[in-house]
Amino acid sequence: MQSPAIFSAKHTQPQAGFTLIELVVVIIVLGILAVIAAPKFLNLSEDAQVAQVKNTGGAFKSGINLARSVWAVKVGSGPAENLPVYGESDDAHVDFNANGWPAQHYFTDTEASPQLDNVEDCISVWQIIFQNDEPTVSDAAKADETDYKATYNSPAACTYQYSDNMNLSISYDSNNGSVVVDSDPSS
Repeated sequence: MQSPAIFSAKHTQPQAGFTLIELVVVIIVLGILAVIAAPKFLNLSEDAQVAQVKNTGGAFKSGINLARSVWAVKVGSGPAENLPVYGESDDAHVDFNANGWPAQHYFTDTEASPQLDNVEDCISVWQIIFQNDEPTVSDAAKADETDYKATYNSPAACTYQYSDNMNLSISYDSNNGSVVVDSDPSS
């Protein structure tokens, strides 16, 4: 028979480490949390892209409306070339079509009735509206690394696709000044 002191000493020793069952339970719980939480974290970047395009579209629409307001005050009807909208420098002049909407930005006096009729016009309207290098834009047919890719849509309309998610875009129709943001990333 064993003495009571030895028997109690064996059972009071602290346990070292985890049992296999405890480790398996922790791994299962972490796996369940990962399956539930991962889609929410993955959607955050898509949500940020949607917000970026919506904000850019809103700023673009505001710029188009500001230019239209200047045209309405200074011209009132018909086309206008080299109208100072954002200042007196050549870089701040906008060309307006017969409907009074921004159609291009070229400092020349050769076009009696400016029209938005090619991708270069789309790019020039974007650049004059934003008045800086951000967000950047380039021709969709080129491999440049820019924020948006411009394409021309006949008649007199443009689409600016967001480079990080080509399903997100901003459309501008210079016939009526409409700016539409397509912010459905799955379309």
